[in-house]
Amino acid sequence: MIAWYYFVLASSVLMGISTILEKKTLKNEHAAAYSAAFTVIILPLSLLFLPLAKFNITLFELAVIYIISLLSTTTYVLTAKVFRHGNISVASPLFSSLPVMFTVVFAFLFLSEHLQLAQYVSIAVLIVASYFMVFNTGSNVEAGYGKGKYATILLLDTIIMAVGAILMKYLFLLQVNVFAYLIIGEYFMALNLFVFMSFKYGGAREIAENIKKYKIPILTIAVLTILYRVTNYIAVYSAEISLTSPLRNSVNVLITVMVGGLIFGEKKLKVKLLLSAVIIAAAYALIAL
Repeated sequence: MIAWYYFVLASSVLMGISTILEKKTLKNEHAAAYSAAFTVIILPLSLLFLPLAKFNITLFELAVIYIISLLSTTTYVLTAKVFRHGNISVASPLFSSLPVMFTVVFAFLFLSEHLQLAQYVSIAVLIVASYFMVFNTGSNVEAGYGKGKYATILLLDTIIMAVGAILMKYLFLLQVNVFAYLIIGEYFMALNLFVFMSFKYGGAREIAENIKKYKIPILTIAVLTILYRVTNYIAVYSAEISLTSPLRNSVNVLITVMVGGLIFGEKKLKVKLLLSAVIIAAAYALIAL
């Protein structure tokens, strides 16, 4: 059987590439319209995994999946807004380090996940290195926002991400099938965003226009997204989320900083790359200990 960390690494690489394409696409597209468009495309793609799905799910588990979908819908829109207005080599470390901190704490409190002391030290190094990457490299972390608004969006988004991750792991502990979770979750998220777009924007018409206008990048992002979600779900099903989340997010930081920073011409990449090396070393220690 393939070790869980190989699924994490595959998920990280796919997520990093998707994030870079997302940043490029969002230069021209509204954040909410983007989220709705690629979520609608992901729904039929998820049906490819139908032969592997087992829908022996209780009403309670179905309700939890819907709650997770609401949380995910919220983070889609908030994260897309930040990526659209900020630097990718800043936004990515923030969205990778802060959810890890909350996820590890919540997993300890609510899932009774207990790691070794050295592993907690490795996680702390990951968080600190990401913090310095953001706040000590001359980056404008408030691009496109007022100070208070940016901080509020960032904190709210990362807490929601962590809560969603803990609920997902809770379902997997209840033996909910990974592929059934994927399909049902994608259906709920597409429904949520369709309703949101219908009330606030142009509904189905605007979603269709965005898909038609940006069909290649949105389709590419959708394919990458469904793949990095599947590999991540398999990893989380197989191992403690206190381990999978830090490793996945740290590798994603490295990819988005190295590749995204070069593509978009962002500043002080040498310092960021040095900090990325620290992150990778800590990530290795996390799974090797």
